[in-house]
Amino acid sequence: MRSLILAALLAVPAFAGDEDDDQPPPLQRSLVSLELGDRSKAVQLIYPPARPWTPYIDPRGRVTRYRIERDWAKKFPIGAEVLILGFKDGRLAHIQVIFDAKSSQQKTSEDMSRDLSLTYGEADSSDGSFWWIDGRTALHVFPVEVPVFKDGENIRERRSSMEILEKDLYKRVD
Repeated sequence: MRSLILAALLAVPAFAGDEDDDQPPPLQRSLVSLELGDRSKAVQLIYPPARPWTPYIDPRGRVTRYRIERDWAKKFPIGAEVLILGFKDGRLAHIQVIFDAKSSQQKTSEDMSRDLSLTYGEADSSDGSFWWIDGRTALHVFPVEVPVFKDGENIRERRSSMEILEKDLYKRVD
């Protein structure tokens, strides 16, 4: 789990600017071995489906989204519980990772935000949600509640989540 989060954070490009330049580097456009702009076939080579992925169309941005659970792919990122992938015009425009319980306990969304702030500067935030936006990309770190069946009852547990997406698709909810 730590290796997945560490790999996600290490994918952040190192600041290569002038010492006098106080602008943060461009936001990362890759997460869990996927990159914004990838085509569906490339994604399925990295995470081959174990069963057909069912799409749904988000009418707001005309994005075809797939919610992929761990058992629905032959390979899956370590420490991840769910991937949500959005395609617009045949290209990957949204990547979201919802981490599993163990990973979320080891590194909360607040911890991830603190780490990312070292590279991108202080995040905008509201109610435990943290985001950075540049000219092309939005990076969003936030907790999510997932349904869990535990001890004979349905409950909701908190998980850490990170997403990157094309800037025009990001809709901040305050």
